[in-house]
Amino acid sequence: MIAIPTPPPTTSARRAGSGSPLEFRHTFRCADDDCPSRDTALRDWEAGESYRKFLRKYGEADLHEKLRERWYERTSAPNRAVHLLVGNIAAHPRAFMLLGLFYLERSVVAGGIQEGPFPM
Repeated sequence: MIAIPTPPPTTSARRAGSGSPLEFRHTFRCADDDCPSRDTALRDWEAGESYRKFLRKYGEADLHEKLRERWYERTSAPNRAVHLLVGNIAAHPRAFMLLGLFYLERSVVAGGIQEGPFPM
């Protein structure tokens, strides 16, 4: 199953489990036509830490814009091939969580599939 992000990801003011008051959500669909689209929160430590760092560095006024730059514009740039790292827990084996984003340079990914973990 290949997950294809469908931009734009959003942030919401709901409490998130990462310690950040914002929830970074991504909507994506699988490459398989029988797979419905998904909307899930990003459970990435780095996202929560970005919120805390950017709040200190930029203040409330610029916080949302800086987070959007970091977590959408940078990861979903045209020269990037976004991969979603997903996982689940034993109690809910069919429910997946978005654990992280991996955004390679598109030039190292051929046809949407990376040839190996460390392309040369």
